[in-house]
Amino acid sequence: MNKQAIIFGATGAVGRQLLDLCLNGDIYQKVTVIARRSASLSHAKLNWIEAEMDALESLPPISGMVDGDAFCCLGTTIKAAGSKEAFRLVDYDYVINSVHFAKKCGVMTYSMISAVGADTKSNSFYNRTKGEVEVAVIAEELPSLRIFRPSLLKGKRDDFRPMEIISNIISLLLTPLFFCGLRKYQPVEIRKLARALYKTANDGSAGMLRIYESNELQSY
Repeated sequence: MNKQAIIFGATGAVGRQLLDLCLNGDIYQKVTVIARRSASLSHAKLNWIEAEMDALESLPPISGMVDGDAFCCLGTTIKAAGSKEAFRLVDYDYVINSVHFAKKCGVMTYSMISAVGADTKSNSFYNRTKGEVEVAVIAEELPSLRIFRPSLLKGKRDDFRPMEIISNIISLLLTPLFFCGLRKYQPVEIRKLARALYKTANDGSAGMLRIYESNELQSY
């Protein structure tokens, strides 16, 4: 297929697995990664651009990206970021920057990772920020937008996230409850989320906006 993709956040746990799918699948002939780190691998399809997420407006549009797909896997935690302000910079500002750059490149489909519980009226700063960035991205009126709201993610990470480990252990004890109306809170494997991002970008489904709740991701 003569198609291109761009990935923001390809050095994270989900982004790395998504990048592997895009490079080794037969959908994309070229995959561009924009990341602040230098490339850690080489591939015939890979175009790696080293840049800060707050400097995307200065980058020229990527040629050949018209009607292509953009994936945003940017995200952190308040603890990892060090403050609420630093967290919002990544999970709101950088995401919006990626949307603007994707629009400049002329992409058709933009897929982003949000979180279960995303709500602009939430008492949780994390969930409220996720809700606010969803609203802001929707307002950009992209040709096709896909929002993924996973619960806690489970799988190998570079960074140590004790709360996710604890939650995953608890989830094993609560497994029967996930089939009694609480399935959307069941942790999602990182590989399943990556596959969902990859497959749904080209599933031919109609509509400008599609939101995938956490329970839907369990089937990928």
